[in-house]
Amino acid sequence: MRIIKAGLKGFTTSQLIGKSMHVEERMTGNVNFATPSPAIADVTAARTALVAAIAEATSGAHAAIASKNVAAKKLSSMLVQLARYVNSVAGSDVDVAVSSGFELSKTPDPIDKLDAPTKVEGARGTIKGQIALRWKGVRGGRLYNTYICDGDPTMDGKWTLAGTSTKAKLTVSGLETDKMYSFRVAALGVVGEGPMSEIVSAKAA
Repeated sequence: MRIIKAGLKGFTTSQLIGKSMHVEERMTGNVNFATPSPAIADVTAARTALVAAIAEATSGAHAAIASKNVAAKKLSSMLVQLARYVNSVAGSDVDVAVSSGFELSKTPDPIDKLDAPTKVEGARGTIKGQIALRWKGVRGGRLYNTYICDGDPTMDGKWTLAGTSTKAKLTVSGLETDKMYSFRVAALGVVGEGPMSEIVSAKAA
């Protein structure tokens, strides 16, 4: 289970060094992690090497800059490995995991309900017999069912499925030119189909 992450994305070399120092301090002598892999001493050595490489790189020499980049990549890789070790040892124990000095991974926010799509718009399509529909996507929506009614939707008109799309838009084809149609949309997710959107009407091209 991945409780913590290395959290190194976008780090500068100085930030990388600071992160390493913090983790080294928290994990040195930490009874929760008796046999860290890689060893903390090796991580410290990699950090020390990076500090020295940064000092050398101030000369602007290409070789020194390349060495600094290699040293930074090595330290970053070791911290990622160490984060994996922490996860394997901590299991599902958050307190143990955070004692390592690494930060918690973002806990996913479970989707237990879907909202109705909003801002549904319909317009004549570019080809005869088409209507182009679009709407604002729904958080947690993986698919969208679009329903069509060719009668009066306020007078028990019959609704049928016009199509299913993975994006917040759909072009409905094969319609009668200049005829008015009504549509409504519902999102589909892991919890099933959500509530219907408001009804929108448009004429086919």
